[in-house]
Amino acid sequence: MHGECSADAGAADPVNDPPLREVVQRHAATEDADGILRCRVALLLDVPPGRVRVGRACPHCGSSAHGRPWARLDGSGREVPVSISRSGSHLLTAVWPGGRAGGRGGDGSRIGVDIESVAAVARGREPALVLHPSERDAVRTDSERAAMWCRKEAILKALGDGLETPMTAIRAADFTVHDLPAPLGFRAALAVV
Repeated sequence: MHGECSADAGAADPVNDPPLREVVQRHAATEDADGILRCRVALLLDVPPGRVRVGRACPHCGSSAHGRPWARLDGSGREVPVSISRSGSHLLTAVWPGGRAGGRGGDGSRIGVDIESVAAVARGREPALVLHPSERDAVRTDSERAAMWCRKEAILKALGDGLETPMTAIRAADFTVHDLPAPLGFRAALAVV
């Protein structure tokens, strides 16, 4: 094992879905997301964590204080697609081993992950602002609405749009989205575009 990453770094609470177990991990929201991403990417690439650079990049204002997270192997320019999400006491990190970060999408090069509290979605996310007209009859319960919110936010993160694109403009069925196991009272999803 290299540097400050332990042999079980990133494995605090893997998603219990064999194809996605190595992609998405759940952590306490108080943990250092950048440090976790750095260790997970270092383990994936079998390099010391000091060779992995992580950060944020806002495509709209250029800020490094917010925006899409990125991870890059120092000195090589190689990027690994990553995503994070926080809700309540939970942090999800996603590291996509097969993709190419910075890709245009559609080729498995970009990922997005989201976790949300069902209660928070029920209180503050109006269905008319989330659901595409073709989805309105299929989503009836608060849990279904939270699942749809997670799918769409994961898609928008993967596309790099964040919440600038109205959720009503996209149909979750048009994308590759995996519903993820989540703690009681939460829903989670991973999108690969």
